[in-house]
Amino acid sequence: MAKTMTIGVAKKEEIHAVYQLEQRLFGDNCYPDFFIRQAYDCWPAGLLVAREQDNVVGYVLCAPQFNSMSLKMTEGWILALAVDASVQGRGVGKKLMQEAMVALTGCEKLWLTVHPNNHAKKLYQQLGFTDVEQESDYFGFDQPRVKMVCVAV
Repeated sequence: MAKTMTIGVAKKEEIHAVYQLEQRLFGDNCYPDFFIRQAYDCWPAGLLVAREQDNVVGYVLCAPQFNSMSLKMTEGWILALAVDASVQGRGVGKKLMQEAMVALTGCEKLWLTVHPNNHAKKLYQQLGFTDVEQESDYFGFDQPRVKMVCVAV
């Protein structure tokens, strides 16, 4: 029997599972648990999870960027994407990204960063993101990231 995958806004009781997934996949480079908790409070509709049989198997965190005090949302960020190894290759990351992009509808530009060697970069390119620049120390010494943008059509 096929397992049913659903994607929706994270529930408060799922925050720890999101952190555990983040920690499992990114180790020392993961977001701290308190950041994920505060992200839930700051952008509750932007913390989306993929669930399989009530287990969190992926998540994406997206947030609006306010470029002026007018608080008009013109740009957005995909701050994190994580998919459990047990479901990688099944389109979970793509579905999460598509839902995040829908959540940020109205933004003129969407931004994200990715390690230059991360295979997810191909997914981002398929979804319309293009390279803007690469910084060798984006997250600290020897932590390179490619900054990518998707311009709304």
